[in-house]
Amino acid sequence: MTGAGTRGLTLVELVAALAIFSLVAIMGLQTMGGMMRARDRTSDAAGDAATLSRGLVLLRADLKAAADLPFWPPEAIGPEPPLLDLSAEEGRFALSTEARAVLPGWQAAGTERVIWRHDRRGERLLRTAWPVLNPASEAARAPETVIFEDIAGLRLRAYLGPEDGWIGGWGQDTALARPGLPRAVEVIVESERYGALRVLVALP
Repeated sequence: MTGAGTRGLTLVELVAALAIFSLVAIMGLQTMGGMMRARDRTSDAAGDAATLSRGLVLLRADLKAAADLPFWPPEAIGPEPPLLDLSAEEGRFALSTEARAVLPGWQAAGTERVIWRHDRRGERLLRTAWPVLNPASEAARAPETVIFEDIAGLRLRAYLGPEDGWIGGWGQDTALARPGLPRAVEVIVESERYGALRVLVALP
């Protein structure tokens, strides 16, 4: 005979135990899924922050390397000014830079013509560069590189001084007696995700 103290589980108790186990397992899976999604979101945010930081560092480096040197486009009659702001009209600006490491050549080492352009249709911020300031053909220009996605606008302001303050369109009106470079430059990148990204650099 089997005593009452050694009685096994009844069918109802077994079903209840399995239900509790299943519920705990489902809750564990949901918690794990939430943790994995949070990890993925954190990883994506870290990647976006790194891309943003690299792009802003590159933009600041270009502005800090600005040089008072004209640029001669291929087959052009005359040169472009060291800084040409067409951000309002065409969504781009160009500037001459120096003090960059390039292969030695007949021209002053390290000079470039950098162009930042807002692709308004694709909502991207692009960058390209000429490796010299008097290229022989269009083939010398580097392909455009995507720096930022989801960009709504690009603006540049140039600072003349306490009297004239900030102006746009630097380099377009060559009839005005102005220096090749302003005292400072501010670039505003309108990001749909981060808002207005401002880079302000004082020029020598």
